[in-house]
Amino acid sequence: VSDVIQNLSFCKSTETHYAPKSGKENLLDLLGAMKVEVTNKRKLKSLKTKSESATNYAPKPSAIESTFSMFQKATAADTSSESGTLEPDLVAAASAAAATLPNSRQAESELLQQLRRRKDLTEAQKKGNDLGDIIADMKVGKKFSRQNSWPSNQIRFDEDGQGYTHDRGIASELASVRKRKKLFPSKRLNIFSPVTDKDTAESPTLWDIAFVNELSFSTNQMPRNVLEEMIQWTKEGKLWEYPINNESGLEEEVGISFTEHVFLEKHLEEGFPRQGPVRHFMELVVAGLSRNPYLTVQQKKEHISWFRDYFHQKAEVLNEADVCLS
Repeated sequence: VSDVIQNLSFCKSTETHYAPKSGKENLLDLLGAMKVEVTNKRKLKSLKTKSESATNYAPKPSAIESTFSMFQKATAADTSSESGTLEPDLVAAASAAAATLPNSRQAESELLQQLRRRKDLTEAQKKGNDLGDIIADMKVGKKFSRQNSWPSNQIRFDEDGQGYTHDRGIASELASVRKRKKLFPSKRLNIFSPVTDKDTAESPTLWDIAFVNELSFSTNQMPRNVLEEMIQWTKEGKLWEYPINNESGLEEEVGISFTEHVFLEKHLEEGFPRQGPVRHFMELVVAGLSRNPYLTVQQKKEHISWFRDYFHQKAEVLNEADVCLS
């Protein structure tokens, strides 16, 4: 009998020893097992002294550059940014033509600016205001997914104390909505008088709506089919005119031959030298204009005349440099 009693007591002790623990107890055991390092004031002081010594022995920067060198670098950067989008041969010819002048940097920048204006005008007329370009520039907005109201790593406990609860999808969202405060929790103060029926405007009746529709149809008739709709859009300037004309909008160029666009060397006979860096530069400019289908003949002539006036203003300097203008 004594042996049986001892076995029963041993079984009870093992059951109490291996009894399952609740969620809170497991969490407390984990927190108790965690170690926290405590830093002393001496350690903090030693770390501060090390950081100060590292900053004191850091290498000092070199001497500050002079303002003149900084200005030279800035001007070089400006000229490089202006000439970055232009052709290298044209830029080299412009620099060679500007080298004959006393202030070569300023002259080179002025020549490159004029070439840049011509290129910007060409790109603007090339792009235009087509519907395809407008649609291509449009951006599509995206709706971001709604984030969870509770972070995934946050532990939440029940009121009854039995472990943490998992998210239940729609049920948890509905519970959070129910707990929100109402918009009007308190009672009304009745400061303002209530709205009466006389204050509100009367809504139009069905007969009024029908009369307005008949009146609009009599003045502005709706297109009966797709063809009439396209005709109406064409009158408003929304579509191409039929038959389609690829040269629409270029009415000024109707009576001008294509030779006026291509053969532009005749405009260099007056006001430009017959040889030298200036002549080479203008030949490259004319070659670029002859291949440009987006500028009119008048715009090309104005572009060449600008360079003619510019070099005439520098005529004295060019004569001193043995670059004759004839």
